[in-house]
Amino acid sequence: MADPARVVCALKRASVSSLEGCEPKTRKLSATADEIIDESSHHAPHTKGFPRLSVPSCQPLCAISHEQVCELLQFAALGKDRGVKQPSWCRLHHQRRLSGVSVIVLQGVSQLHFYRYYLQLGNIGRRFQLRCSLPPPPPDFLSTVLAARGAASADRTREQPTAQDSLCSSGTVRLHCEPGSDKPGLTSYLLSREDRERHNFPREGAPGCELYVSTECDGQVTDSSPLLGLDCEMCLTEKGKELTRVSLVDGAGRCIMDELVKPENRILDYLTRFSGITKVLLNPVRTRLQDVQARLKQLLPRDAVLVGHSLDCDLRALQMTHPFVIDSSLLFMREFGLRFKLKFLAEAVLGRQIQCEDREGHDPTEDARAALELAQYFIREGPDQVAQLSLEDLLKRQSDGNKQVNGSSLAGSCKPLNGARNGIHTPRRSSLLDNLHAAGLSGIHIVRKGQEDRIACPKRWPRIEYSCETELLAKASGEIPASFFSMVQCSSFSEYAQSNPSLWGASQRQMQGRLAEMCTVYAGPFPRDFTLKSARRLLRRCGPIRSMKLISGSHKPYVAVEYEVLEAAQLAVEVLNGSELEGSFIKVQRPVTETAVDWDDLFHALERDALNEKLVYVAGLSKSLTQEALLQRFREFGHVESVLLPRDPSGGKHRRYGFIKFQGSLSATAALSSEIVLKRRRLLKCRAVTPFHLHTWSSQLSCRALEHTASQHSPAGGCAQQEPPGTQEDEVKELMMRLDRTVERLYSEALPSGTLCVLLLPGESRYIKGGEERLLSHEYRE
Repeated sequence: MADPARVVCALKRASVSSLEGCEPKTRKLSATADEIIDESSHHAPHTKGFPRLSVPSCQPLCAISHEQVCELLQFAALGKDRGVKQPSWCRLHHQRRLSGVSVIVLQGVSQLHFYRYYLQLGNIGRRFQLRCSLPPPPPDFLSTVLAARGAASADRTREQPTAQDSLCSSGTVRLHCEPGSDKPGLTSYLLSREDRERHNFPREGAPGCELYVSTECDGQVTDSSPLLGLDCEMCLTEKGKELTRVSLVDGAGRCIMDELVKPENRILDYLTRFSGITKVLLNPVRTRLQDVQARLKQLLPRDAVLVGHSLDCDLRALQMTHPFVIDSSLLFMREFGLRFKLKFLAEAVLGRQIQCEDREGHDPTEDARAALELAQYFIREGPDQVAQLSLEDLLKRQSDGNKQVNGSSLAGSCKPLNGARNGIHTPRRSSLLDNLHAAGLSGIHIVRKGQEDRIACPKRWPRIEYSCETELLAKASGEIPASFFSMVQCSSFSEYAQSNPSLWGASQRQMQGRLAEMCTVYAGPFPRDFTLKSARRLLRRCGPIRSMKLISGSHKPYVAVEYEVLEAAQLAVEVLNGSELEGSFIKVQRPVTETAVDWDDLFHALERDALNEKLVYVAGLSKSLTQEALLQRFREFGHVESVLLPRDPSGGKHRRYGFIKFQGSLSATAALSSEIVLKRRRLLKCRAVTPFHLHTWSSQLSCRALEHTASQHSPAGGCAQQEPPGTQEDEVKELMMRLDRTVERLYSEALPSGTLCVLLLPGESRYIKGGEERLLSHEYRE
């Protein structure tokens, strides 16, 4: 697993004397990634009309793209008044009342660093509470997030932007051809691995895709390889969106697969308005996800190229990976990184009406055929011809006239598609920074002295350099309040890592090893004639066991157990210590190491994290226990927002543990203090220490620390001889604390009230070996 990263945001609120119990001079409003802030929130009360960010509780965020971060920044900075729509994944309320937007970048710091040095980054953890996963950072990470041009191309200007400009802008498809060359073939429009990572396509080995099935298409793709259109429909279940229908069409538009699929989990909403699926339609269906996966593998040639509109969503619904893809929504990219709807493109480019309002739901075969034909048109006509369509201009005229799109109006616009439309072109995807400058909004870029520019800021925006944190805080406090948009790059950790090459190779393994150690407990002593089977039966009551090792070097045997989740290890120490097994009372304790001395503090801090205080971990579940039964039982303590029961990929049943997310922390406390029996089993429970959205990431940390740990510590828990912790670890801890203090002082001293603050923890590209998980957290300074 590669090194994960994170992004965080905050809204700073001015003090409000009328708020009861409001002692601090400043208060914050924030939302966790899978809840919506409302008046019942236990956080700071909302000031009426004050900006706030919310995410629907029915849409827990596990991953968003860099472009979706850009959506938030675009809307926060420009708003509806300048033609920018609300972000697709969240809602920013009262945007007009924002006094500024600030982006802070901690270069080299990642999600893994955040949780490894959680105690040292306490202020960041407290301030920033909306956290979402992001895909691996591309080399032009900041350019992607800000929809900006790279500094190398900043001075390049063209009188008439072409489709090549639009398609090669950061975050969109990069054509494998030169401008002005002959029309490129099919292979020039395939998404590269970098493009697929940037746009969050499922990939083998990527976080969250461990159980996905590969199409096993590994042939050589040429310009004559088959194109196949794909579209899926989903419904909303207890586990999120799941597949209900899949359609596949061949290159001639003939339907070769159209299957209804019954989800594994209980359906909450059939989404009939969009999917056309109803309960009556789905009741007799026996086809499951595994069935359509197997059939697709049989149907697809080895060099098949899949085409779809926002195809990443379809592949995630199918839980499949495919290496050769073309996305029609990326071919016809709009300004600001936005995408045209398939319905609009079908009418504007193909002269065809789809998704008609008099029809209940979408027809996936029709949508798959439309996406396919759009890609075929783009390949056949070439990007320069597409640039002549003026799609953005057409959409703007349609919006300004407040007219309903209909066949006659768009068909008329489509008549001259094969002819020349000189002088009209699709504008290049604009830089957020350029648009801010054009709107008359001031901005500054604060960087460390001597740091290379990787993005092109407007010429009138001052570049302010600093040489130390003290100078940074002084200049930021004077300059940020006078500017609407500010970007601060803190590179101290990145510089330290570059000056210590050994840190790059070892730090990820060390941090993952520490997490594995935290999942490890020692149990014993056991009788000489005990069996591992009986020990496993007792210990697995707390959660799934990754591995178990017998330690027989002492007078009586012990076992070293590595659990898959942190909560299981914590629960084993809390409830199994002193348990009786085959006539012997056993001790259950954590490894005694010099690195473990602060684990209790770390676990207590994680339990108090705003993302965990409403979350309860439960174990010892009966395999026949249903999610509905668990939901009904825990509803006695308060409103339950969601239940997560991880499934066994082989059998499909849950793994006898889960997470209960309450709406309020008091409900979680009540559940923890009560004895709960279900199916004649007493449930074991503790406060969760793994945020809801990070469960998959943390449970997939396949480390090899157990053998290393067991060999270094005595079975009875005594501390074996060990090398003292290196000065490098102490230096990193000190550096993290300094970064934490810097961010806290920037937030509290430099940011004006009403500023949206986005903190980016992008990691380092040189860490990247494969798929990664990134995190977005956000908060406001009010």
